[in-house]
Amino acid sequence: MNPLIPNGAEHEVVVTGIGLVAGQLTDPEALFDHIAQGRTLITEHPRHKEWGVPCAVSAHIDPQVRQALEDAAPEEAGPLGPAGVLAWHAAAQAWERSGLPRRLDSERGGVFLACNRMVMEPAELTGLAAHVDYGAGAFDLDGYLDADAGPDPRRHARIQPDTATGSLADYFGAAGVLETHADACAAGGMAIGSAYRYIRSGALDVALAGGAESLTTLTSVAAFYGVGALAPSAGKEPAEISRPFDKDRSGFVIGDGAAFLVLESRAHAEARGARILARVAGYAGVTEAVKMTSSSRDGSDYADCIRAALADAGLAPDDIDHINAHATSTQANDTCEAAALHTVFGERAAGVPITGNKSAMGHSLANSGAAEAVLSVLSLQRQTVLPTLNFAEPDEVTAGLDVVTERRAARVTAVLSNSFGFGGQNCSLILAQAG
Repeated sequence: MNPLIPNGAEHEVVVTGIGLVAGQLTDPEALFDHIAQGRTLITEHPRHKEWGVPCAVSAHIDPQVRQALEDAAPEEAGPLGPAGVLAWHAAAQAWERSGLPRRLDSERGGVFLACNRMVMEPAELTGLAAHVDYGAGAFDLDGYLDADAGPDPRRHARIQPDTATGSLADYFGAAGVLETHADACAAGGMAIGSAYRYIRSGALDVALAGGAESLTTLTSVAAFYGVGALAPSAGKEPAEISRPFDKDRSGFVIGDGAAFLVLESRAHAEARGARILARVAGYAGVTEAVKMTSSSRDGSDYADCIRAALADAGLAPDDIDHINAHATSTQANDTCEAAALHTVFGERAAGVPITGNKSAMGHSLANSGAAEAVLSVLSLQRQTVLPTLNFAEPDEVTAGLDVVTERRAARVTAVLSNSFGFGGQNCSLILAQAG
């Protein structure tokens, strides 16, 4: 667990810019409105269906949108891979919206990116296989390197998550602290939390923090299906498959995307006359080792994480008006999270509006916590709670929670945003009104 900085003892951390790309949408407000209308980003993936993948749906980036983003990246961006291109768009959008100068040129700025490592895809694996002598158990490396279809010399740079981190830091002149997080599904929240810690301690004035993921690929889908995490899609409408907290949930739907926030100390933001969108009021990052794909079924580990974030913010459960849940639509995760919410909020759990954004935008893994933080900022701005799609009936554990199923106007002053990842990586953020 991260060390606790006493509330009020250090610098207040505020949000001054947000950026996002998801599906065919390329800004945060478009996604917020899309979900508010009860619409989904989850569709059939044409190549997965062609390959016979059992879960052939995803919230992938529209090919035309991806091409437009690739074309728009400046030459200075360097060799960006699929996730890096998405990161670049969301980060640049957040930076521009913050009103900061094009280059900060200060050691008091930093970049915090969440992104899991890319994996090899069928064409690359086929190229490798042509140079394997299976009988001898040998691989002809020289032949592979010399072949016309050999490796792209810039591939390593493209697939390394920290390539985008360095490129963004160079471009915006914010190289005081560079971190690349790969904390599974909690990485986006962890990246924001780490940036928050640096600013709160006074080590940084400005941070670009968020996540990017591009893993709606055959290898990744096959791996997640192999561990039983993905929902089967046969005979189901794509829009109805992801159903967090519902008794008939059967797994998550994988997604792509990127989301970033510009964080600053309040003093720095006010000194330059910036518009403050929200505050990062608290954060906790906790690790546990119950099981690779789930936590304690009584929710105790998740509850510890939530309580630690509340303590960091100097808040009580009664101060939370809205919960943006991790809510992956898997049996194990939703059971653990629901139990944790009952434990922390008690009877009040029935009266705190809960939303599961992954019902509409799938699970973009390392990016999910960042995207949900951006949507939480907009909930604070618009005093609106987004719906959880496809929630029809709870089970015995998810019963008693106020799972919002239609767009709801509500008083929202503080949002708890949870991210609970494979391997026991747990994170809770608390975002609050600007004040």
